[in-house]
Amino acid sequence: MCGIAGYMGSGNAISIITSILLELQHRGQEAAGIAVATRDGSIHRVVGKGLVVEALSYENLYLLYNLDGIVGGIGHVRYSTSGGYLDSQAQPIVVGDNSLKIAVAFNGTIANYASLAKAFGFGNVNGDAKLLSMLLYRLAKELGNDVVEALKILPMYVVGGYSIAVLTSEPRVVVAKDPHGFRPLSISFANNELYIASETAALEIASPYPWREVLPGEIISFDGRSLEQTKSPISRFVSPCVFEYVYFSRPDSVFNGVNIYVSRVRMGEELAKEVPTNGDVVIPVPDSGRAAAIGFSKVSGIPIEEGIVVNKYVGRGFIAPPTMRDFIFRFKYGFVKDVVNGKRIVLVDDSIVRGTTMRNIVRRLREIGAREVHVRVASPPFRYPCFMGIDVASRDELIAWRLMDLDDIARAIEADSVGYNSIQGLRKAVGIPLLCYACFTGLYPFRGLDVDALEKSFVR
Repeated sequence: MCGIAGYMGSGNAISIITSILLELQHRGQEAAGIAVATRDGSIHRVVGKGLVVEALSYENLYLLYNLDGIVGGIGHVRYSTSGGYLDSQAQPIVVGDNSLKIAVAFNGTIANYASLAKAFGFGNVNGDAKLLSMLLYRLAKELGNDVVEALKILPMYVVGGYSIAVLTSEPRVVVAKDPHGFRPLSISFANNELYIASETAALEIASPYPWREVLPGEIISFDGRSLEQTKSPISRFVSPCVFEYVYFSRPDSVFNGVNIYVSRVRMGEELAKEVPTNGDVVIPVPDSGRAAAIGFSKVSGIPIEEGIVVNKYVGRGFIAPPTMRDFIFRFKYGFVKDVVNGKRIVLVDDSIVRGTTMRNIVRRLREIGAREVHVRVASPPFRYPCFMGIDVASRDELIAWRLMDLDDIARAIEADSVGYNSIQGLRKAVGIPLLCYACFTGLYPFRGLDVDALEKSFVR
C-alpha cells in the first residue's frame, strides 16, 4: 500500500500535489516525493524519508519552487512491500535518456519482480518499484517511446497489482490501473486541469471538480490539451482488494462505488449477528475499528464508549517498519480507566494480522481493571500473505496461520474469547460480488500460482 498523487494544469503543481499527498499520508509514512515536468522536456525530482511535512519541507522543495515552466507532476507516499525499509526506493523513480524520460509512482506490489529483472537483463534490482519503472521504460522504447502502448501490454509480464501514475518528458501524465483492479485510483478533470489521487477523499478536498474512479485496466493520458482514455486489451478476473474496505482506505473514501465508512459499519453489524457475546461496553480499537464497533453496538444493543484514546501524531502501526511497531504501541494508545474498570469489554478491531498489538491492548485493559475482554474482529482470520500490496510476505508472520484454533488465538492474545466475521458476512457488508479475499482464503487470482509458488518468487 502506498499513495499516489498528480496534477497537470495551470495551477501551482507543487502545492497541489503536496496537498493531495497530505490527504494520503495514512497510506504511507516511510518516505515521500514529487517529480515535476517543465515545458523544455526536463523532469526534476525531490524525495525524502519520513512524513510529507518532513520529506517535502520548503527547504527540500526549494529546487522545484525555483524552476520555470512547470506544467505538471506526480507524487508518492511510501509504504514498502519490497526492497527494504531504509533503501533508495523512495518514489517517484526517474529513468530514461534524452529521447524519453519518465517518472513513475505506483501503489501495489510486483511479486515476480526478481524474475522479471533476470529475464530482461536488468541485473540485481533492489525492489519492485525500480523494476516496474525500468520495465515500463523498456517497453515504451520498444513501442516508439509510447508509454500508453507500454501500459497496455504491461499486464502480460507482471504478477501482482498496481495503480500507477507516469510523468513523461513530452510532457504528459498517464495513469493506469491493473486489470484486476486491486488498488484504488481516481481522477478529477475539467477546464484542462487533471487531478490524480489514490483515494477519492483526497480529491474531495484538493480538487474543485467532480471525481471519478479509474476502472480496472483503464489507461488515461493527458498532455495539457486533450484527455485520452483507453484500456488494456489484456483481460483479467476483476478482484479489488477487500482489505481496502477493512483497513487501508480512509472512511470518507469511495472504492468501486462503495463508501468505506458504510461498509465498515455493516461489517460490525454482521459481526454482531455471527459471533455475539455478552458485555457491558463496546470499545473500538481506534481509529480503524471505530466504524465496525458502531455497527456491532447497533445490532447487539451494548453501548459503545471510547475507552482507548489514540495519539494521532504517532502514525499507523500496521504500516510502520517492523522495528518500530512495539515503540509505536507504547506511545500510541491511552486508556480511560473509568470506562474500563469492572466492565466486561467487547473490544472491536478491523483485523488481527500478527497479533502483537491486540495482545498488548488486551493486557493493558486487564491491568486497569477489565473483568473480561472479548475480542471481535470485523474481518475473517488473516491466514495468508498478500502479494498485491500488503506488507505480509510470509505465513509465519500471521497468528491465524500459526494458530488455526480460535481458542488458541484467544489464549495467545490473552482474551476471554475471540470471534471473527465470515467471508459471507464481509461480502454482504461490502455489497459487491467481485473481491480479492486471498489474505483470508489463500485463493489468489493468478492462474496456476498458489501461495507456495508466490512465496518462492517474492523477494523481501
